[in-house]
Amino acid sequence: MDEIHLKTSFADIISDNIEGGRLNKVRALVDDLHPADIAEAIDRLDPDYGLQVFGYLETETAAEVLIELDESVRQRIVAPLTEELLVAIIAEMDSDDAADVLYELDEKRQQLILAAMPGKDQREVRTLLRHDEESAGGLMALEIVAVNQHRTAEEALEVLRRKSDEIDDVYNIYAVDSRGHLRGAVSLKDVVLAEPKTKLLELIEDDVIAIRPEMDQEEVAHLFQKYDLVAAPVVDENNKLVGRITVDDVLDVVEEEASEDMSMMAGITDEAIRERSIFRRAWVRLPWLLVAFAGEMVSALIMSSFSDRIEFIITSAFFIPLIMAMGGNTGIQSATIVIRGLATGEFNTSDTKKRLFSELSVALFNGLIIGLLVMGVVTAWLHTWKLGLVLSGALIAVIINATLMGTLIPFVLKRFKIDPAVATGPFITTSNDILGLLIYFSMIFIFKGWLQS
Repeated sequence: MDEIHLKTSFADIISDNIEGGRLNKVRALVDDLHPADIAEAIDRLDPDYGLQVFGYLETETAAEVLIELDESVRQRIVAPLTEELLVAIIAEMDSDDAADVLYELDEKRQQLILAAMPGKDQREVRTLLRHDEESAGGLMALEIVAVNQHRTAEEALEVLRRKSDEIDDVYNIYAVDSRGHLRGAVSLKDVVLAEPKTKLLELIEDDVIAIRPEMDQEEVAHLFQKYDLVAAPVVDENNKLVGRITVDDVLDVVEEEASEDMSMMAGITDEAIRERSIFRRAWVRLPWLLVAFAGEMVSALIMSSFSDRIEFIITSAFFIPLIMAMGGNTGIQSATIVIRGLATGEFNTSDTKKRLFSELSVALFNGLIIGLLVMGVVTAWLHTWKLGLVLSGALIAVIINATLMGTLIPFVLKRFKIDPAVATGPFITTSNDILGLLIYFSMIFIFKGWLQS
């Protein structure tokens, strides 16, 4: 199977077999594939073929595949399913995955599905749906192993055995008091290796990192990264244990947030990337192009206002693309570093001065190196060291300006609670073109007499 996968994708193989009417081969292939591979194939298949393949799956496999699908594809798959089938599939999921699927349904269908679910499952999912989808509460699962702190290791293992069917992966057993308040955690290893009659109270780690349900999912990811967590308990305002978050859920968050930030930097949402309609995709991108258009029009006006001054040394116009490109690239480099730092928690708004000084130092060093190169090229090519010196000075000033904008804009947006990934790109592009041209032409004009002497 791996050899086939190296030559061509499962989606291509499935498409060829469906088009050739070889449905038995499709069923046989799907039966042998891992749910993640099936989900990847369905993501890439024609929508009708994807739905056909999903229909071949057993309920348990369908549950695993459904949660692995891209959101837009999952919505297309779920739309034609009967309530009865959807309830059966959701029943095979952990509570957090079930809530994720239900979040995406319209209110009417969501209530129909919930009403048809067994009482215990329904209560768990309704509890999760009360939390924001992008919060720790929306991320957590309610399936946990919680044991009274006065119970023994032997009794804790017995509780684990009873819950083995509803919990796939267990990393810790959580010790609670008689009212369900979290008192600490015990690693599964310590419970297994302890003497059977040893009480959990003697084994617990009381410095466990606990998370509140209202915490944003990005902050949850930062905690997991900072403390190298594989699982963390979720507690309410009274420190009562209400759920847990595992590292596999956090990895999904990291991927989702990174994808979202990269898309937003271009002014495009993930949904727009997956959208099949040409007109809808164009409509989503058009507003950001109009922002860039407006900025470039201002740049054109600036160039027009200097037109009479450009004529005295037309060769200066040759270097406009170079000046703009260097400024734009420098600004994007600084902005990308800051946005990444803000997204991962490495930076915060209190680091503005430190980060600004660091980026400006790098920009000055790079500007001097590139400036010397420009001066050398201009002197050798046009035989005028004066123009080379002015162009080098303009280039360094533009690079420093672009770095200033690229570093400060994300911090300013973050301070005003605006996602830096959404607006930084257009701001940098526009400010670099407008201010960069102003700096460039102003320096040419200021040193006009000296250049002509």
